[in-house]
Amino acid sequence: MAAVDGSHPVTPPVYATWGERVIAAVLDNAILAGVTWLALGTGIAQPTLTPGLWRDTNAEQGSLTGWMILVPIGALVILLVLQATTGWTPGKLVVGIRVVRDDPAGRPGPAGLWTTAARWVLHLLDAILLIGYLRPLWHQQRQTFADGIAHTIVVRALPQLSRRPRIAAYSAALVVCVLGIGYGCVPISSVGSAPVDDVISCGQERQGPLLTTGNITLGGSTEFARDRRMWTVRESRTALPGATISWTSDPSVRDADYRVELDALARSASGGPVVSRFWDLGTGGVADPVGDHDVTHTRSISPEGDTHVAKVEMADSDDVADRLGTDLMLDVRLIADGEIVAACGGTMSYGTVNHAGY
Repeated sequence: MAAVDGSHPVTPPVYATWGERVIAAVLDNAILAGVTWLALGTGIAQPTLTPGLWRDTNAEQGSLTGWMILVPIGALVILLVLQATTGWTPGKLVVGIRVVRDDPAGRPGPAGLWTTAARWVLHLLDAILLIGYLRPLWHQQRQTFADGIAHTIVVRALPQLSRRPRIAAYSAALVVCVLGIGYGCVPISSVGSAPVDDVISCGQERQGPLLTTGNITLGGSTEFARDRRMWTVRESRTALPGATISWTSDPSVRDADYRVELDALARSASGGPVVSRFWDLGTGGVADPVGDHDVTHTRSISPEGDTHVAKVEMADSDDVADRLGTDLMLDVRLIADGEIVAACGGTMSYGTVNHAGY
C-alpha cells in the first residue's frame, strides 16, 4: 500500500454507492417535508438538500408571512451545519455514509461550512437533465458535478465513538428519520362539505312583471379538509358562498334573461378586495355552469305566473379561501334584462359549520 510519508500507509476510501446516496437523500428530505408540514401545513413548497430534484408538484409557491416560515428554513440550515461539521446528517448516519473533503493525502475530514454551502448550490448543476445526480453510477470516485467542483466525496463511514454513544447517535438519527417519513410522506387525508346552518333570508316586494314576488336566501357551504400524519391532525375550512333565489314572474316576460351577481368580502377586512362572481341564468331550464361555478335555474310555467328557483355557489374554493377566509359579508343581486329586481346582503360565518361524520 502506498504511503504519504514513507511510513504510514494510506487506506483508500470506500465510496458510497448511488443507491445509498439516494436513500440518504430521501430520508433527509422527508425530515424537511415533515417539519414543513408541522409548521405550515399542506401545499407549501419545502426546502431541500437536493435543489432541483426534490419537488412537490402540488405545492404552492405563493408568498407566506409570519415567523413560522423560518422553521423549515432553520431545519435546512441545521442539516447543512451537521453535514459541514461532522459529514453526517440523520439520513446519512442511518445509511452509514459521510460527506468529506477529497484529500489526496488520505486524511478526509468534514467539508466545512463554506464548502458545504457551495456544494448545496452547485447541486443545481446536477439537476440539469439529472445527469449530475446520476453521475455517481459511472464515475470512478462516485462524484456528482457538485462533488467534483467542491472537492468532496461521499464515503461509507460511521462515527468513531464508543459503543453507547454510537448506539445513542444512531438511534436518535433513526427516530428523526422515522418521524420525517411519518410526517412528511404518509398523509391520511379526507375531505367533505356541509351546508351552512345559519342562513339569511330577504323577502322581495313586487317589482313588476319580471319579479312579482320573491325571496333570496344567503347560504352556501363549507368545505373541510383533514390531514392526519402520525399523531397530529391539521384541519382547514374553506368558505363556498352561495345563495338560493326563488321568485315568480308574469307569463308575459318569458323571454327575459336573468342573471345573478354575488360579491363576497372578508368581514374583518374593511375596504379589502371583493371576490365577485356572476351566473347567466338565461330564460329558464337548467343553465350550463359558467367556468367552475355551480348554478341551476328551473322555471315552472303556469298561466297564473311562472315560478323560478336558482341556486348558485362559488366553486373556485382556492381563490375564495386565499383571499377571504370564513367570515364574510355577502351581497347578492338578481338582474333581469339589465335591471336589478331583487337584492340581499348580510354577514355569514362559514367557520362554525358542524361537519360530524366527514
